[in-house]
Amino acid sequence: MKAQAFALSLCGVCLLIRPMQAQHNPPDSSQSIFTLSARIHQGFVLVHSRDIRSIRNSYPTGLDLDLSWHNTSAKAWASCHCYPKVGLVLGIWDFDNPEVLGYGLTSMLYIQPVFGARHRFSFSVRAGFGLSYQSRPHDPITNPDNLSYSTHVAFPLQLGGAMHIRLAPQWYMDVSALYNHISNGGLREPNKGINWPTAALGVNYYMRPPSFPNRDKKDWRAEGPPENRFDLTSFLTYHQPMSGHFIFSTGLEFKYSRQIARVSALTAGSEWMYDKGKRYQMDEKGESGNAHIWGIALGHEFLLGRFLFSQQFGAYVIKARNQPADVYQRYGTMYRISQHFSLGINIKAHGHVANFLDARISVSL
Repeated sequence: MKAQAFALSLCGVCLLIRPMQAQHNPPDSSQSIFTLSARIHQGFVLVHSRDIRSIRNSYPTGLDLDLSWHNTSAKAWASCHCYPKVGLVLGIWDFDNPEVLGYGLTSMLYIQPVFGARHRFSFSVRAGFGLSYQSRPHDPITNPDNLSYSTHVAFPLQLGGAMHIRLAPQWYMDVSALYNHISNGGLREPNKGINWPTAALGVNYYMRPPSFPNRDKKDWRAEGPPENRFDLTSFLTYHQPMSGHFIFSTGLEFKYSRQIARVSALTAGSEWMYDKGKRYQMDEKGESGNAHIWGIALGHEFLLGRFLFSQQFGAYVIKARNQPADVYQRYGTMYRISQHFSLGINIKAHGHVANFLDARISVSL
């Protein structure tokens, strides 16, 4: 798996939604416009490992339906000098390899900052995370060639950009380029993941003609001091080495974040965990050794209102005995409940292979 993705906090979507108000309201009033859209995708599977050469000639086709709210409030504008959309997308994917990969049904929550929304041509970036159902998981007897996923339930991730063209007051055409990924987050092996870029064409309908006020772009430094934080985070993950058997592991992270631009911050941190999944594997083989993990990491955060999207690159100071990787990446999403408390999810990866997905709670100082 090319673990390049952002994860979305499932609890945060409703906080960007505001009641719809009449078109004659003052420009600074908070508004959200409900939209419907549909898109068709065409792409190709990336073969990132020799182990998945059996799917190298797969060209996925997808169709999705999208329900979203486009926020036009002054508060939303102040967070990114853009008008963000949040929503839910439901999709179906034919991976063009029915015997090995089958098909997938996906549901994702996403956030999509839109820049230049008041013009005929605008563009956006999009990050989404959710749940999916996969029809043909790995089975050593009936489907031994599928090393991409081994559970029916998986976690889809999506990252990309789009150009929006206004055709009429309530109709837009969308042209998108997206990177898609599905894996079980290290829950069960094998788990090489499915990675496929796509091009997509869609239409977007606003339930009423949208109005995007022309607001001033202010220097973020003039609005107050930089947002610098110390975060203490507790996280929980699980592994399923066999059917019906779950192992939970916990860890702690300490991180410093320093804002360098309106939507950007640099981070430095350290994390520790006791990996009970590794301990279980060693016990099954009758091996002794260390299951404690300690790493240090540098990273970046996108600051979008209450949402924080993080990317980190780290190195192990101490690692488990049966862990071959020396470095790791993390990609995550946090939702700020208040100034001092946040909830979110994070995925840890070793190169193109997901290590685990975790849920986390953070206290900021």
